[in-house]
Amino acid sequence: MKTLTSHTQRTTAPPGNGHTSTPNSEGTTELLTLILDRLERMEQRFDHYEALVRQALPVAGIMTDTVDGWMAQLRQSGIDVDERTKETLRLLAELTAPQSMEALHTLIGVLPTLGVLLRQAPGAIAAMVDTGDELVLRLRESGIDIEHLGRRGAKAVKALIDSNVLEDAAIAVISNAAQSLEESACTARPTSLFGLIRAMGDPDVQRALGFFLAFAKSFGSRCKTSA
Repeated sequence: MKTLTSHTQRTTAPPGNGHTSTPNSEGTTELLTLILDRLERMEQRFDHYEALVRQALPVAGIMTDTVDGWMAQLRQSGIDVDERTKETLRLLAELTAPQSMEALHTLIGVLPTLGVLLRQAPGAIAAMVDTGDELVLRLRESGIDIEHLGRRGAKAVKALIDSNVLEDAAIAVISNAAQSLEESACTARPTSLFGLIRAMGDPDVQRALGFFLAFAKSFGSRCKTSA
């Protein structure tokens, strides 16, 4: 606009001058024509952008309705979308933490080695299978029934699991017995009959004897049942 004003001021004829056309007025006309052409091109571009926006609005509406439908289905399934979103953001913050990024960089550095190991894995597995087959063949040549041995092993494992020996209470008893054996090996001394009688007054000894008596009764009952 400043250029247009300066051109207009230079091409304005003085009052009372009878001339209607000067070189400056022709330059101003060309400048105005150029400006009008540019304005027309800008208007065409704006029309194009407006058409794109009009086409995008229905698509955006469809996408919004689709997302709303998904959200409604998730809520009906009992999923708290807001809480999941917060958890996702927290997880993203943890993943982008300096410690996590350092661990990721370390993992990326190890990936080439893992790739080499994965490429070598089929050969290693094949070698292990061949070794196992050779071992089974030698056992069979030695007269060992592998199938029968496997069945007995499976039966023994099942019996071990069913025996409750892996329960917390049984493990606690075994642990106490092991610790007592270790301590007794260092502190045990020869004793006499009178020493045994005196020991009977010790509460710990009485507790251990009670345990052994209860164990003897339960073990004897089970032996009678199994027999």
